Amino acid sequence: TSQISVLGDQTVRDGRRLLIGEGPVGNGVQCGVDVGLVAANIANFGLAVNKAVNVNKCKKSTFRSPLNVVKGLQESLCTVDIGGAVAYIGQVVTFINLIVLHCKDFLDINALCAGSIAAITTGTAAIAPYGAAVHAGCALNHFLKTPKSQTQLSALWNSPGYDPVSAHPRRLTEDLAAKKPLKESLSQIAANRETLEELKKATDVPTPGNTEADMETLLNLMGEEKPRAAWPSEC
Repeated sequence: TSQISVLGDQTVRDGRRLLIGEGPVGNGVQCGVDVGLVAANIANFGLAVNKAVNVNKCKKSTFRSPLNVVKGLQESLCTVDIGGAVAYIGQVVTFINLIVLHCKDFLDINALCAGSIAAITTGTAAIAPYGAAVHAGCALNHFLKTPKSQTQLSALWNSPGYDPVSAHPRRLTEDLAAKKPLKESLSQIAANRETLEELKKATDVPTPGNTEADMETLLNLMGEEKPRAAWPSEC
């Protein structure tokens, strides 16, 4: 037989079965549970997407807040929402395959294999949102419950010695406004080039080459006399 409810029926044989061989009643209950879990995961998927878009507002501007730059709170919450949505979709696929098994009361090997792969993938995908939830709920729990710490963070964020864009402290003597724009820097480079050209023209730089005076100096250093022109009879 290929009926799920009959294969290894625990009402006939010893031992308890959780997926296959639950009997007609247990198989029917499992079918209802699978349908309910599919509906619940679809609803959770919609809630996670809505929370990511409308509540936590997972976008670039949100990640520049002091709580996220210093503590990483917004990124953790967005990871919970987006990673949770992916995990919920995986659970929907898993339980749809189990519906094929239990509600049809038929041992479909392909559905059983697909459900197993989807369940493994779902468990792996759920690591990210659960890890982010641990960070937001455990690591930041004391900070979020301490108003004094949040006040100090806000004071640091608004201080003149803190850069809210790069999130790195800078020296108080550094004047960002003194940095020249690109056009001004290019103009300065062109002016310096013109000045160098003028200095080059004003400076008497000898042209390269071996002049007669250079040859005489070289021969004197070598201890040789200056070569003379040959007489016609010596040719």
